[in-house]
Amino acid sequence: MDLLSNNEIYLYSEKKSNTFNMCCLLVMNFLALVALILNECGIFTQSKTVVRTSLFDLIVNNSIPFIIFVFNDYILKKKKSILEYPFFKKLIIVISYLTVIDLCVVFSFHTIILIIIPFLLATQYRISKKSFFILAVLTLLLIPIVTYCSFFCGIYDANLLKPLTEEEALDVENRLNIFKNNHKRIFEIFAHYALPKMLCVGAVEFISYTITSRQKEMVDLQAQLNNRINEEMINNSNMQKSIIEDLADVIESRDIETGEHIKRTKKYVQILIEQMQKEDKYKIVLSEEYANNIINAAPLHDIGKIVVSDLILCKPGKLTDEEFEKMKIHTTKGGEIINNILNDLGNDSFLKVAYEIAMHHHEKWNGKGYPYGLSGDDIPLAARIMAIADVFDALVAERVYKKPIPIDEAINIIINESGTHFDPNLVEIFKECIGDFTFVSKEKI
Repeated sequence: MDLLSNNEIYLYSEKKSNTFNMCCLLVMNFLALVALILNECGIFTQSKTVVRTSLFDLIVNNSIPFIIFVFNDYILKKKKSILEYPFFKKLIIVISYLTVIDLCVVFSFHTIILIIIPFLLATQYRISKKSFFILAVLTLLLIPIVTYCSFFCGIYDANLLKPLTEEEALDVENRLNIFKNNHKRIFEIFAHYALPKMLCVGAVEFISYTITSRQKEMVDLQAQLNNRINEEMINNSNMQKSIIEDLADVIESRDIETGEHIKRTKKYVQILIEQMQKEDKYKIVLSEEYANNIINAAPLHDIGKIVVSDLILCKPGKLTDEEFEKMKIHTTKGGEIINNILNDLGNDSFLKVAYEIAMHHHEKWNGKGYPYGLSGDDIPLAARIMAIADVFDALVAERVYKKPIPIDEAINIIINESGTHFDPNLVEIFKECIGDFTFVSKEKI
């Protein structure tokens, strides 16, 4: 499985934060809906019309991000989710501020503690210290502002608007007169209604800051760890490639023809896999990692020939039955070598594929191959792919024991062996790649 890049980690974090905050707004909508029902039942003492209007505005405003999300991601089905756009988090924060300001102004100090909600939603994101400080100050300043706004235009509250009666408070002029005739009342409202809330909100902001800082640290540490893992994976991959190249050089130093065969078969394997990835039936099975492992492991398919005697390996004539039996052990020995030499690399998925190719690339679809006589789908896919590449090159290339045969004849042999030697589905893939196979076979390695 591929690791996420640092940008992908941060983007994933933002998307999760957007999703969480959008859900919070929907929960607020649900609570507002419950409050609307209670209001219609006469539970609240405030004016039904005022409460109804304020809560309805809340529901409409909080639904905007969700509506945009559904429209973009599910109706238009855009490839890029709206959750990935930077403006979306700003939209959520702005809407949440507008919503709570409306509630606080209308319902006075009964709901003023809700002013902390937009700030808490904002702390879900990776924001700078400067942005955090600005939002914290803004939230604190909004408390006295909405308190005074509530005094002038909010619903009636006997404590806030004393000594006015509810009927007298309906006239804004009467509210203004309290300030005109009693300047001390301005400070009293701040000291008794705004300041306590500011202290409480300030404490929540401080706690939120410490939690957010710790979360940001954890995400940054995760990104650093991700970098280290990526570097180790690259180093392991380079080491793996270096070992493969060194092993291929060892084989080539014993037999030039085998060395060139290794290079060509890797190209044939790559051609087959690239064509297979275009077919729907292989898209799920042939993941990018699996495909790369097969291509990179292809040069190791004949690694077991290291243990085969030069007298057999370089014999100009046909092998005897006894010699052929000795040649056949290069499959099982190849599997052993891969397990013994490459085991320290720690890439289990690559080792598995390399082992399968070395061990089973001489198995046949009809079960008459070696070393274990596997048949059909019991033969690993990587080995079935390797079989076509291996046989095709063996046919068209010159060997010490034979002359090359014409490419057209080799192609016909592969096609005719469909369902006996080779996987029929892969032979159909091979037919689509004949031009590329022909080009590589004529190319100088």
